[in-house]
Amino acid sequence: MRSISPLKILVLLLAFAVAAPAQLRQIAMIEIPGQPGFDAAVFADQYLVIAHSAANTLDIFDPAKRRVIAQVKDLADPRGMAVDPENARVYVANAGDGTVAVISTKSWKVEDSIKLPAPADALLLVPARKTLYAANRNHEAISVVQIAGTSKILSIELEGAPQAMAFDPAQNLVFASLHGRAEIVALDSSNAIARRFKLNASQPTGLAFDTQGRKLYVAVRSAVLVLDAATGAEVARVPSANGTDSLWFDQATHRLFAVSADGYVNVINTQGGKYASEEEFRTEVRGHALAFDPARNFIYLPGGREGRSKLVILRRFENPNHSSILEANKPTSLPPAEQVAQKSKPRTN
Repeated sequence: MRSISPLKILVLLLAFAVAAPAQLRQIAMIEIPGQPGFDAAVFADQYLVIAHSAANTLDIFDPAKRRVIAQVKDLADPRGMAVDPENARVYVANAGDGTVAVISTKSWKVEDSIKLPAPADALLLVPARKTLYAANRNHEAISVVQIAGTSKILSIELEGAPQAMAFDPAQNLVFASLHGRAEIVALDSSNAIARRFKLNASQPTGLAFDTQGRKLYVAVRSAVLVLDAATGAEVARVPSANGTDSLWFDQATHRLFAVSADGYVNVINTQGGKYASEEEFRTEVRGHALAFDPARNFIYLPGGREGRSKLVILRRFENPNHSSILEANKPTSLPPAEQVAQKSKPRTN
């Protein structure tokens, strides 16, 4: 029987470790005060901020202490949020009274209230334009709020219910998904409709944007579409759970996280122009609000379980056993010829 050199063993083990997909693991499930019912979750500074619509509160969760440390009470069905780190603020859409609450992230007090033409479900802050966009689903419009210099609010009629928004800085376009029309619209710097992308799919909801890869991700019924941001052409589609409506793109790892209302988290690998699901993890809660903490590589998902509010914390482990396999099987020395061959290989990133 022919023997296999230590280098070939190492190459085989390395290939296996690289091919092994990352894994999501639940590391904690924490009880949250109040009845279940959450709409959005974001990170503001080091805190996780949760729009607790069923309790009419904004819950501020400290990941280090793993507990709610503050609440902003007496909101009116809080839903979408936008973070303004430069001015230490969080904007919260109150769907119950048609306002946007302006909340300080230093004191967690309401500093101001902006009255909208119609209640909003989702918010997008574009600092380059000093503009806050508020999606009004029932009124099929987007309200445009200048956060500096004027109190005038512009209303853009869309003839479709806007679900989510995303900003493309290179093209200076704001994208919005229109649920009933199976369409994506793009607003230019003058807030006019500059483009319309027709989708070969139904019920578009969540959006996420890849600034480096120039791709727009769209959650549709039972799938996630990958669109060319310039032309709107469909590049790929990845199957996903029914009801997927929240997307988050991690630029550092080139992974897209897609979440359904039933608490399924689909991890989609977008590297190298090949789009495929690595894992679909079912959490122990029903909820679709997702927040990603890149510093800890943690995923936070608030939801309900057996009539109680819970916060599930997941961690993404990159290629488990990768380092241990390599260290245990690393050859102590290589023949001179194989050393030369290794040095001559081009470096890849």
